Parts: sequence; structure tokens; C-alpha cells
Amino acid sequence: MKQARLDDAAPASERELEAAEHVRRCPQHPGVLIPGLVQLCRGRIDEGRKLLALGVTELSLGIAGAAGGGLEGSAAGVPFLALSDLITLSVMDLAMENQRAARLRFVPQESLGDLVRAPFSGEVLSRPSVWAGIVGSLAAGILVSAVVDGGIGTQNAGKRPVFFGHDVNSALGYPLAAAIGVGLFEHVAIAEESTFRGLIQSGASRAYGETEGWAIGSLSFGLLHATNALFIDPSQRARYLAVGVPFITVLGSYLGLAYRWNGYSLAPSVAIHFWYDLLIETFAFVTDPKNSPLALSFGMPF
Repeated sequence: MKQARLDDAAPASERELEAAEHVRRCPQHPGVLIPGLVQLCRGRIDEGRKLLALGVTELSLGIAGAAGGGLEGSAAGVPFLALSDLITLSVMDLAMENQRAARLRFVPQESLGDLVRAPFSGEVLSRPSVWAGIVGSLAAGILVSAVVDGGIGTQNAGKRPVFFGHDVNSALGYPLAAAIGVGLFEHVAIAEESTFRGLIQSGASRAYGETEGWAIGSLSFGLLHATNALFIDPSQRARYLAVGVPFITVLGSYLGLAYRWNGYSLAPSVAIHFWYDLLIETFAFVTDPKNSPLALSFGMPF
């Protein structure tokens, strides 16, 4: 974990000096929406290659899935969602590097590698604000999901899972679902935390004050997730907007507090976000493996 600059007068950190050199080397590039391209231009060869390879792989899987089952099928929806988050986290990474180079306050100091490792770091997970946040948010999330969905269906629990419209052997299906979940929610957690905490909350904190920045980041998080209503069954939309969106806003508020309490390090909020998403979807998959987002049609985004 690395604490952000909290004082304009503080000496430059190693990460800030490194960022200044990277930005000087490649200040602008037309390929900003291609994951990894600007990182390569800035001399961050390892990260750039990995981002570019992931982007090509996810685009290829999405195209293949769309060709086989249409754009609305989960075979296309899952890789395209991962790709959209990959683009987001790549752009946010570059934006925060620009801000580190300018030595702005409240800018996270972690590298992308640090954030990938954060959900599995003992240093991060041992913090009370992190492990308590995971436990509390999971319990509350299961309760809210039951309210929004009108209960928790368990009639398919233990049955063979459905993947992309096909029944799959349980010995393969459950580990495969776990692997997809880990990869996907790494994307989601890093992309969303970089955006709402790293960019929006920190930027608003510099402009208006830390409490105001926390409030703006939290409300922005809730408002974006309100658009999920477009992807769910119309009969559930009112309950989702009345119960789900306020809960997501409260969850975003806690993520913002964890971010602030830990010196504007993104590692704690990324870890909480990752484990909340993974565990809540694991619960949903185990209780109903035939109707998960990996089944046939891709519904509400994560």
C-alpha cells in the first residue's frame, strides 16, 4: 500500500518522479482507447504488452461469441464487458499517471500490478476497514438482492450449471465459473475504483474539500449503477431503483471512506469491491447455476 500526496509542499515521491519521466517521454498519443498502447509509448513495456494482449484476447472472444450466439448472449457479453472495463482502467491509469507527474494531491500511487495483487495481499486484507467491509457488504448485499429479486431461489442448487446455453459437467462448470469471475471482477474493481475513487473523489476533494469529494464520488457511483435498470426485467426495475440503487450508493460511500481512511490508497477499495462482487455472484451462481449471467442471455452488468 502506498499513501498519496496529502500536502502540496511534500517532496516528490519515487512514483511521481517516475511518472514525470513517462509522461515526458510520451505526453500525448492518438491510441489512448487501445489498452496498453500509450503505456508502451511511455516505456512501460511489461504493463503495455499485458494490457494489449488482454485487449486482443477479449475482443477476439467477444467477436467469436457474437458470431455463435448473437450480441446479447453471455458468450459475447462477458468478454465485451471485460474489454470495456479494460479500456476504462487503462485510460484511468494514464490519467492518474499524468496527475502524479503534476504532483497533485490525493492521487493514488499504486501501479496496475499493485492493484491486481491488492485483493490477495495480506497487508491489505488484514486491515479492519477491508475485512469488515467485505463481510458487512456481502451480508447486506445478499439481503438487498433477496428484496430486489423477490426472494432467493434455490430450486436449482447443486444442479449442473449452464454456460452459454449448454449444460456443463459440474466438475468443470464450477471451477470455470470461479476462474471467469476472478478475471472479470479484477477488471471491474480496478476500473470502477480508479474512476470513482482515483479520479472523481480525488479530483473533487482537491476542488471542494475531502468530505465534499467523498460525497460526490459516492453519489456518482450510485447514479451510474442506476442505468443497470435498463438491463433487468421491467417487473423488477422499480424495486431495483428504490432499494438496489440506494444500497449501491451506500456501498460506494463505504468504499470512498476506506479510500480516504487509508491515505488515498486504492488497494483497500479495490480489494473490498473485488471480493464483494465475486462473493455475491458466487452465492447467486451456487444457488441457481442454471440462470447465472454466464448461462444464456447477458442481463444486468456487474
